[in-house]
Amino acid sequence: MKKNNWKYLLVSIICASIVYLLYVTQGNRAEIIEIDNTIVKSNTIDLLEGKNIVIDPGHGGVDNGTTGLTYGTKEKEVNLTVAQNIKQELEKRTAATVILTRDKDIDLGRNQLEALQKRIQIADDASADLFISIHHDAFTDPSVNGITVHYSSHQNKGENLAKILLASIFKQSIDAKNRGVKDSDFYVLKNNSAPAVLLELGFTSNKEDEIRMVSKDFQSKTAISIVDGIIEFFAK
Repeated sequence: MKKNNWKYLLVSIICASIVYLLYVTQGNRAEIIEIDNTIVKSNTIDLLEGKNIVIDPGHGGVDNGTTGLTYGTKEKEVNLTVAQNIKQELEKRTAATVILTRDKDIDLGRNQLEALQKRIQIADDASADLFISIHHDAFTDPSVNGITVHYSSHQNKGENLAKILLASIFKQSIDAKNRGVKDSDFYVLKNNSAPAVLLELGFTSNKEDEIRMVSKDFQSKTAISIVDGIIEFFAK
């Protein structure tokens, strides 16, 4: 075979190999995740298949939740945006069924207790394997800031889930205070059949946190990191 023909054959083989690798990594949605400092490659086409994950954007309707002191940010609106981003990211990367407790600005009950009971009912009706409630905090002292993940010792696996999600969030380059995980008595945690956590992704009462929570960059990083944490939780 002539020298030029060998070159042509070699180039053809290399091109075919690249096309095959692109098919494997993109067509089968392969991704690399890190679990306990170990790099794991996972074909996500069937990752979390059969898992029902409920994402709960807190408040809604007449219940605004907290309101930003500096820019008037309504917690209910940011909660919904974050929840929708998580749903989109989960559906893009996994085969999980994702349920939002609300997908628009509505009341889930005639009063706060009814709304909380409805959130639990949605999770029970979906036979949820995981429940994540999205919130943003506030305090009388505007200097208080940071991110907290709450769990309830009344139910199983919540603390482990909380630790995984918090660690995953802070693997991103997020300039926020880590307030840790806390055992809390929130209704949607202690009355949940599924492993459940409540995330407080900053304080609307703190200027820097309020600016961060409405930024597209932070919201995107939050969604990615929470999905990373969910994948890690089920992988263990």
